[in-house]
Amino acid sequence: DEVLKYGSLIVDAFVAYEQPVFVFIPPYAEIRGGAWVVLDASINASVMEMYASKGSARGGVLEANGAASVKYRTKDLIVTMHRLDDQLKSLDAQLEATEDSETLGKVKAAISDREKSLLPVYEQIAVQFCELHDTPGRMKAVGVIEKDVEWRDARTYFFWRLRRKLAEFDLRKKMIEAAEVGRGVKAMAPLEASALMKTWFVASPGMTEAMWNDDKIMLQWMADNDKLLEDKVLELTKNCVIQEVYQVMTAGGNTAVIGTSGIVEGIALACEAMSQDEQEKFKAMLKASLQL
Repeated sequence: DEVLKYGSLIVDAFVAYEQPVFVFIPPYAEIRGGAWVVLDASINASVMEMYASKGSARGGVLEANGAASVKYRTKDLIVTMHRLDDQLKSLDAQLEATEDSETLGKVKAAISDREKSLLPVYEQIAVQFCELHDTPGRMKAVGVIEKDVEWRDARTYFFWRLRRKLAEFDLRKKMIEAAEVGRGVKAMAPLEASALMKTWFVASPGMTEAMWNDDKIMLQWMADNDKLLEDKVLELTKNCVIQEVYQVMTAGGNTAVIGTSGIVEGIALACEAMSQDEQEKFKAMLKASLQL
């Protein structure tokens, strides 16, 4: 009970956490069972990433022996023996062709003896086969880890990865806050902000989608385009306000009437708080936009 209790507390903490979290499986280490469930990056995909040391690290809910006993039972191994072993295939052919009861008994006994002699070998093969599903290459292929990292390069890799993520999260926070100005517009999720940031990156001259995963290039791009990114965040704020006003004024029925009236009154109140110069600029902007 205590294991479940504290495991759930760890999961709750990960769900609420807003800073980068890296889970790294070092060489010759394994994450299994409850530990895998607690550390799975899908708990909070917006901040968590899982990595494994190339070659020797292993990860999965079940150990290879347990997976083999569930997925590849003795009856399945026997079927595989009869499909692959030449001696068993020959005995199966004899069994089908023989009608004599005495010969049938001998053939069946020979098949049973052959199955018993092969079973330990096939059990080891089944375990090895299941273990191949827990290798870093396979974990990367199914998407449970971001990358397999060489142990000797791990310190350097995570140094640059953390710097990149901290910078990315800072910009992402600004984007999410910019999108919050429109209350009627759906709130921007962290992963959606990262996806939008990626489109900005790829649209920049000389940048490609493959470069997005290069932490050093990403950091350099953010440093070189600081003013551009500030402008894009402001543009995002403006677009959210536009969507909010548009939704209110085109909602139909009393909602549109009341909403439009509220927008006009809000503009009037804002004008009263403006200086004479600000009012003139606002009127000019309004005339240009509405083509009055």
